[in-house]
Amino acid sequence: MKDHKKSYGVYLRTGFVVSLVAFSLGFILIPYQEPEPFKLKQEIVTMIEHISAEIEKYEEPPPMDRPRVAIEAANDITEQTVETIAETDFHEPIIKTVPTGPEIEIVPYYKVEVKPTPVSMPKPVYPPMAKQAGIEGTTVVKMLVDIDGSVMDVMILKTSGNQMLDQEAVKAAGHSTFTPAKQRDKFVRVWIARPFIFKLKTSS
Repeated sequence: MKDHKKSYGVYLRTGFVVSLVAFSLGFILIPYQEPEPFKLKQEIVTMIEHISAEIEKYEEPPPMDRPRVAIEAANDITEQTVETIAETDFHEPIIKTVPTGPEIEIVPYYKVEVKPTPVSMPKPVYPPMAKQAGIEGTTVVKMLVDIDGSVMDVMILKTSGNQMLDQEAVKAAGHSTFTPAKQRDKFVRVWIARPFIFKLKTSS
């Protein structure tokens, strides 16, 4: 049996010579083909004209004015007369604030020994728009009567179904006054409920 390991050098040199001969024959026998030159899809001149036309659409912004330097005013300033605003009849309503100090107890109406009684309950103004539209209704409000008989807060228990009527009812309730409520010989706060009826007079 032939030992191929001993012939390794012969095989290597033979393969190298055969490869070199094959490469030389291919280089000689295969004809040279000159590559075609690269062609642009669009002429450069046309692209430059297109870009120039796009740039001409935008105008340069106007030059900005430089900030002016502040000039010191002269010291001899003439006195100017100031006109006062004429007095008007408008008076801003004063909103009552809750007094600071010990918290005053709010007693449920059914527990109050001395119930508050109305002293002044102004009639609500009938909104002209609601009157023209023939809108009627009843607004039930609850009022928090303070220890001095004034109304501290107003809440709507049952709406009339119309916002204008409800607003006038709340306004009238806020201007109402009562005798203060008492519990064990002490003035207390209490919630009371009152209805405000808006009904148009029918012509007979």
